Amino acid sequence: MNVFKRIAQLCKPHARYVVIGTIFLLLANATRLIAPRITGYLVDDVIEGGQDGLLMPLCVALIVLTVLRAVGNYVRGVCFERLSQNFVFDMRTTLYDHLQEMSYSFYDTNYIGEIMSRMTGDIEGLRNMLAGGIVQLSENLIWFVGSLILLFFLSWRLALLMVLVAPIVAIVAVLFRRKIHPAFRDLREQNAVLSTRTQENISGARVVKAFAQEEYEKKMFRHENQEQLRLALRTTFIWSDYVPVLDVLGNLCTPLLLGVGGLMVIRGSMSLGELITFNGYIWMITGPMRSLGNLMNMFTNAHTSAEKLFYYKDLGASIRDKQQTRFPEKFKGHVVFDHVNFSYGDQMVLKDICIDVPAGSTIAVMGETGSGKTSVVNLLGRFYECQSGSVSIDGVDVKDMPMKKLRDRVGYVMQETFLFSESIENNIRFGRPEAPMDEVKRAAEAAQAREFIEEMPDTYDTIVGERGMGLSGGQKQRIAIARAIQYDPAILVLDDSTSAVDMETEHEIQQRLKDVMKDRTTFIIAHRISSVKNADQIVVLKEGRIVERGNHRSLLEQKGLYYRMVQDQYKDAASLGKGVL
Repeated sequence: MNVFKRIAQLCKPHARYVVIGTIFLLLANATRLIAPRITGYLVDDVIEGGQDGLLMPLCVALIVLTVLRAVGNYVRGVCFERLSQNFVFDMRTTLYDHLQEMSYSFYDTNYIGEIMSRMTGDIEGLRNMLAGGIVQLSENLIWFVGSLILLFFLSWRLALLMVLVAPIVAIVAVLFRRKIHPAFRDLREQNAVLSTRTQENISGARVVKAFAQEEYEKKMFRHENQEQLRLALRTTFIWSDYVPVLDVLGNLCTPLLLGVGGLMVIRGSMSLGELITFNGYIWMITGPMRSLGNLMNMFTNAHTSAEKLFYYKDLGASIRDKQQTRFPEKFKGHVVFDHVNFSYGDQMVLKDICIDVPAGSTIAVMGETGSGKTSVVNLLGRFYECQSGSVSIDGVDVKDMPMKKLRDRVGYVMQETFLFSESIENNIRFGRPEAPMDEVKRAAEAAQAREFIEEMPDTYDTIVGERGMGLSGGQKQRIAIARAIQYDPAILVLDDSTSAVDMETEHEIQQRLKDVMKDRTTFIIAHRISSVKNADQIVVLKEGRIVERGNHRSLLEQKGLYYRMVQDQYKDAASLGKGVL
């Protein structure tokens, strides 16, 4: 019940629709409860009693009830539909806002396809419950309870017989609920798995085709789809085992009660009009019994969906602002890593990292793949937090800073280039949407992107494909560099930002970046020696530890790991003598 209480809490802002819809729902169903009684009077007083004067008033009363019922159903339907649509809007908005606040670690362990499944299918399941399920449940309760009370006034014997049947129906419904709920949970989980596989394989279609793995992917998709079918059929079989029982119990009540009622009419203890009235109420009692299985089905499905949605809402961000935050009065960009240790779960990634980066200087971080280079700069923007030690900027621990203000001062060119399915202009000005066009062009020029952009038919209005499809890797990287430059941060992070461009273009970008990096703290992560040799300080990592530090010349003199990297990239001595040493 806790899940449904939370759903009710989320509906509170739209309580007016609930109130108005409930009033008209009661009106519509009151007319249903009154109609059989008027029909009974028509039979007893008009047809058998010969009171012709009552014929027209009773027929008009039935017409009025019909009109009132139609109006009530219309208003009730509109109100609960508005309630469900507003609920979905609020739920999607708050959930999306919440997801935006989640840290990197959340997306490390939760698949995008699964999240999309929750944001679409699960929320739609809740909408169906609010728009239709609650209405149907309320109407069934009104019909069942109201008809049962009126039956007691007509014949307590027949009403008591009905009461004896009801517990059997309730027991079957409870057993059905216990079986169907875990089945629906498994089905929703598999639906998320299937959505994830679909999303990943469509996004990676080029990789699949490049390795000629279409048949393998078809096979894997059929496997997951087969599992989805199996679980769907499992829920169907459970439904098929219990719902027909409920339907049979509901249908058996009709001949049973009519048989007993008919016998009472023959014996004179009940009039024919009362029996007809009784028959109308029997339908209102057996109808809810027959539909109980479908209702349990709908509410169990909604309950399962809500559990997953509330799981995301309850999963608070692992990194959040403190109640009392601090921020440097003048943000200059003096960065200090003080004995920092960091791990992903049980895997230690950074060990006792100590780095001092004066404001306005350039530091390069090098090392083998997996040595922890990107983890260093991820700590800088509080995308992750270190387990011990501290990362401070201008004397203030980043953990004490408000994240929004901190990240406003740090610009990233990330290792994995991501562009939105927007125009090139909007991608470049993503960090500052209000930036004038001349700044966008200057940023593009600094990133060596202006030439190829202006050669395109739509220039800056060119819409890039999903994730930048349609652009080369180097073009995407240059747009990403322009995006970071246009952001105008105090600290600039270039994470392998020119790995996809040729050496000549890289050299041109570096020349343009000299002006951008001037008086700006810059972190460069790269594998190419040409990208880092002019840095004020070079730090070399191995297995999460700093093994060497210094500038380009001093590290060459040490003839350690950095020197071997240089040798690997410049094989012959002639190359070593031309601008490298």
